[in-house]
Amino acid sequence: MPAALIDSHCHLDFEAFDNDRSEVLQRAKDNNVSDIVIPGTERIYWDRINNLCKSHQQLHACYGLHPYWVNKHNKHDIEILKEYIGSNRPVALGECGLDFRAQQADKKTQLYFFEAQLNIAINCRLPVIIHSVRATETVIETVKKFKDLTGMIHSYSGSSEQARQLIDLNFYISVGGSVTYDNANKIKKVAKETPLTSLLIETDAPDQPDKKHSGKRNEPAYIIDTVKAISEIREESVERVTEQTTINAKNIFGI
Repeated sequence: MPAALIDSHCHLDFEAFDNDRSEVLQRAKDNNVSDIVIPGTERIYWDRINNLCKSHQQLHACYGLHPYWVNKHNKHDIEILKEYIGSNRPVALGECGLDFRAQQADKKTQLYFFEAQLNIAINCRLPVIIHSVRATETVIETVKKFKDLTGMIHSYSGSSEQARQLIDLNFYISVGGSVTYDNANKIKKVAKETPLTSLLIETDAPDQPDKKHSGKRNEPAYIIDTVKAISEIREESVERVTEQTTINAKNIFGI
């Protein structure tokens, strides 16, 4: 029996899965995906995640306010998040973070929501799932302000040097389907040089499919292709990569 895989970041609650979610879950199971972590994005969807995870023991809920939709959030949502987490204990807070692409909300607003959620994570003793796009250096500087914080940087896009800094700050580096593409030299270097004890794997489904499924809806069953790519890059067995990343996910999320 192959070792179990854990998809550390998958938006299985999204409408993209509404027509065949049961089949998606079955395909995940058939491909030895034992657990799936589902991050939150907006307050209006926390109940959707909560109900889904209550219905399936292999699904694990997170609640947070995603920077991509920061203009839809309001400051009162921070208090509501604190209360929601108090009533519905998740495996992590998130997804929160920073997205410095040109079309995104101003940095000051993003930083407010990011730091407020890191405060909640500290107070609730929860790991955080961090979204970081073109913002790795600012994420590092922000995380440094919070003692005893831990978590994962999902769909990591920074450098190997920045990854080492984040690992020193008690964070895991999560790699997805981007590592399978031929020209993805930066993330391949990260996948090769990051200690296996600090690596997580994810799909970010329905987004970010691997090369084999490019242009298609992503799903948890496809995570094996990411594992195979990392195995080749590291020159380690698929079993070894699977075993250690699963241990890492269990450690961080307590599953």
